[in-house]
Amino acid sequence: MTAVQDASPDLRLDFPITKKTIYMNNGAVAPTPLAVVKATTDFMVKCADEGPDAQATSDYITSLLKELRTRVAHLINCEPEEVVLTQSTTEGINIVANGISWKKGDTIIARGGKHEHPANYLPWLRLSQKGTIASLKELVIDENGFFDLAELEKAAKGSRLVTMSHALYNTGAIMPLEEVGSIVAGENNALFCVDAAQTAGTIKIDVKKIGCHFMAFPGFKWLCGPMGIGVLYCSKKAAEALEPPSIGGESAIVSDSGIIAAREMPHRLQTGFRNYPGAAGLEAALRYVLRVGIDNIRSANMKVAEALREELGRIQGVTLYGPQDAEKRTSIVTFSVPKDPSMIVRKLEEENRIVLAEREAGGRRKIIRAAPHFFNTEAEAATVAAQIKALLG
Repeated sequence: MTAVQDASPDLRLDFPITKKTIYMNNGAVAPTPLAVVKATTDFMVKCADEGPDAQATSDYITSLLKELRTRVAHLINCEPEEVVLTQSTTEGINIVANGISWKKGDTIIARGGKHEHPANYLPWLRLSQKGTIASLKELVIDENGFFDLAELEKAAKGSRLVTMSHALYNTGAIMPLEEVGSIVAGENNALFCVDAAQTAGTIKIDVKKIGCHFMAFPGFKWLCGPMGIGVLYCSKKAAEALEPPSIGGESAIVSDSGIIAAREMPHRLQTGFRNYPGAAGLEAALRYVLRVGIDNIRSANMKVAEALREELGRIQGVTLYGPQDAEKRTSIVTFSVPKDPSMIVRKLEEENRIVLAEREAGGRRKIIRAAPHFFNTEAEAATVAAQIKALLG
């Protein structure tokens, strides 16, 4: 596979959508390359040919899940048995939030509250509103979503868990997770939960360097996998702190004396999983992304993002959000316009086959989000900006 510095034509052929659409909504759901489509359909064909519960199919599924966990382990630098398969980031975070045995007086620290993605805010907020268990404290943030590490250090003392996104869905700002991990887990021995929905597949992740106990992310954003499958990383150390959210034959056994005993990780947290077509697709997606290389993807993504920011910055009435320093943000480009953003997003798609998204940046401030990936080009960035300028004119 060729390098992706300029989104080579060969690579773009792997994504049929590039023939007719400028798709820059990869922070929501990314299109899948043809290899992922093939892997998913190949699995279904195998089931149709050999039988979905035949021994040969069962053996293949066992091998597939082992390979998938190995590839996730390569992606984030963990052990395969620390990889729990889910349907989404939301499910992964809820497994953590609902699995901890909270005690009255426990404190949860969240970054920015409503500036966080709902998937990593609502589960913790609900816990705090039950009134009898954990309380929720929210860190003060600046306009880009960053917080004061000194404030975190003070707030983390005596806290049970700290949670935050790795990169923000609304400004693209990348949080200093290694420093956070040192404060939370290192100095205070608290649990550390990370929402990596906007980083897995677009920047390098090392859970050991970060020092987090939990990390949730989907397979269908920057990893370009099929919808309906995600990952929860749960460290060996933290696994015992979680009560399984559900129970079944895959996750537990009953002893001769009638006592229920949980199976080893990752099975104890993953009962009833049956999205094997999704697993086949995600394994192929990881193989594809890892072959291209996360560093190459990061470079290609930022090249398009910088081109788009530069073009948008020339348009009167457009206000860009996110850190000025490109090293502190992902390829997410968010901006406000002097007209209704939902109208702009709708017309871009209906009239120009350009797919962006409308989001919020803290409270009710509506913004437009472009999220280019490695199959996008600088030429597409120029087209997006030109069409936005025309709609604002």
